[in-house]
Amino acid sequence: MFRSERAQSEVIGTVLLLGITIAAVTATVTTGSVVLAAVTDDARTAGVENGMSQFTSQSNLVALGETDAKRFDLGSVDGGDLRLEEDAGRVEIRIERPNGTNSVYTESLGTLVYAGDGREIAVQGGGVWTTTGDGGRMISPPEYHYRDETLTFPIVRLTGDGAARGTGVIQQANASEAVFSGSGNPLQNGTVVVEIESEYYEGWYDFFTRRADGDVTKDDANRTVTARLVVSDTVSFDRTLSVARSDGYSHTGNQNNELNEDEYREGTTNPSPDGMIESEIEAAAANNDNGDESCVTASGFDGCGTVGSGVYHFDGDATVDGTLQFDTSGGDVVVAVDGDFHIGDDDVIVTDDTDNGVTYYINGSFDLQGSPYVGTDPAPIQAQRNVFYVAGGFLDGSGGDGNPTIEAIVYAPDADVVTNGNPTLRGSFVTNSLETGGNAEVAYDPNLDDLEITIGGGSDENPITYLHVSENVVEVRFD
Repeated sequence: MFRSERAQSEVIGTVLLLGITIAAVTATVTTGSVVLAAVTDDARTAGVENGMSQFTSQSNLVALGETDAKRFDLGSVDGGDLRLEEDAGRVEIRIERPNGTNSVYTESLGTLVYAGDGREIAVQGGGVWTTTGDGGRMISPPEYHYRDETLTFPIVRLTGDGAARGTGVIQQANASEAVFSGSGNPLQNGTVVVEIESEYYEGWYDFFTRRADGDVTKDDANRTVTARLVVSDTVSFDRTLSVARSDGYSHTGNQNNELNEDEYREGTTNPSPDGMIESEIEAAAANNDNGDESCVTASGFDGCGTVGSGVYHFDGDATVDGTLQFDTSGGDVVVAVDGDFHIGDDDVIVTDDTDNGVTYYINGSFDLQGSPYVGTDPAPIQAQRNVFYVAGGFLDGSGGDGNPTIEAIVYAPDADVVTNGNPTLRGSFVTNSLETGGNAEVAYDPNLDDLEITIGGGSDENPITYLHVSENVVEVRFD
């Protein structure tokens, strides 16, 4: 009996050993197969990446006319789907100005796509892009160059037909065509907007934010990225009034107070201050001196009396409560208001005799009511020491019997000003229109004759002066 039991144990042990060995070998083979497949796919994808990068380099040479045609070889594409989509991707370039938008170019880009296991590699717009489940990125940059306030964008479009294969010929479909250059430069005002709609928008976003400059945003829902470059412009304050509307000035009150024709200019093109205002407000939000003045609250200047030099930021509407005096003997003052600025019936005065001043960036309207005084004390008029950049309206709250006196430069190009009170405006004023009545008086400060101010995107924005856009179409013929 003992020997039989031992014999059975030996047999069972042998069977178990064989089972474990077979299981181990099976697991090893299975794991090895998975790893081998992954390594093979990675190698194939890396080869396609290299092939796509070479393809892009060759197609850009053809597109820009440096050679008539080039052969290409993308390597092995058997493990994925290769296709040319002529309508995939879209680029729009426009110039936004206060009086309207000029569409420069809108067209599809065309895209050569390799879709592998969970990953796509694509040639689009002269660059190479990739997407995975974790998002998208750029492999090589497009032909887009911003340097010394000049944007050069030779748009490369891909066309072709037939079954896509890994080899073939790239040839120029037509000569490079200038879309915007020459007579359109230098740009006078506005914002140049470049918008890309693409499956690879995350890669475009990465490119624009890191290497293309400008204010860049993305819209995940619409798979769109937008870059904005602000056109800087120099504005001269050599007139009492500049209005954008061709019939933008009228006075129906005391005729002795009506401006002469040489004192105002109608139909002017006034660059938008919005980008500059937003940039300065953002900078003031990050670094300000609110904490140095206990009367500077979240809602405005609360019974301050005298405030010294510094930067003061308000994240919303701000008001003035009581007479506000600025002592700029220690340096300039910046007031940044991300909303409306309400002075009401309170005086706002620069009191020292230096050349320093107060600059206001108002991302809303500049309102007064009653009989406040905005200017300098002591006399004479020093309008250049109070400068208001206003995104919205001006004198919005003084349409009744108000008698405000403002000695300043007010740059509010979108404001349509209608006042039935008796305001006294001394300095220089830029609005969309101005209608005055009663004893309203608008007068010039001759000290502004030689004053010029650059209206741009602000200290953190990248300006643009010259724009060069061309369309360059290449045809892909597969073997």
